[in-house]
This record gives sequence, structure tokens and C-alpha cells, in this order.
Amino acid sequence: MKKTLLLVAILILQASCSSTSKSHDNWIGQSKQKLMKTWGPPIRVLHDDQENEIFLYADQVFITDSGAAGPYYWKYDYMYIGKDGKISSWRNEKQKFPPQAVESKNVIGLNQQIR
Repeated sequence: MKKTLLLVAILILQASCSSTSKSHDNWIGQSKQKLMKTWGPPIRVLHDDQENEIFLYADQVFITDSGAAGPYYWKYDYMYIGKDGKISSWRNEKQKFPPQAVESKNVIGLNQQIR
């Protein structure tokens, strides 16, 4: 019985970890209006030289066990939106610097899906 419960718990944990990436993948091809309705307005909107937009969503995360990022970090979600208003790709990352320090030149061209 205990082995069955442990197995079920492991399967649920594995499914929840993999669903985060899949939930972002589901946004590919969706409109920026739908994204803003669901996630709210982005913290910043960056532009590239081809009139595409990059919506920046950020959450500050505080941790009690200081790991590689230290006692806090920023979790960023970048949603890349083409001229047609559709989401073409996304990526996320953890950084120490605040959203105000993100420069568009550093995130342009990095629109591969990074998980």
C-alpha cells in the first residue's frame, strides 16, 4: 500500500513539473490579447528592430535556503509576439537583476524556447 502511494505521489510530481513547459507551449499561436486577458499586462514591453514585441512578465522569488541565485531572484517569462499579434515563442529564466535593468538588445534573437 505504501509503495503504491509513493508511486502515485512520484507520478503526480512528475506530471506537474512537465505541465509547466507544456502550458507555455500551448500559448504558441495565441493572440497577445488572450495572453493579456489571462496573465494581465506585462511588466515591460520590449521591441526589436523588426517591430516585434517581447512581453516581459516577472516575479520576485524569495528563498530561505540560499542557492546559486542567492536569497532572492527574479523569475522572468518572455513571450515573443510577431507583427501579426500572435505569440511565436517563449522562454523563461532566473536572474538577479530587476525588470527595469532588462535591455531589449539582450533578449532579441534569444526567442528559442528555453525551459
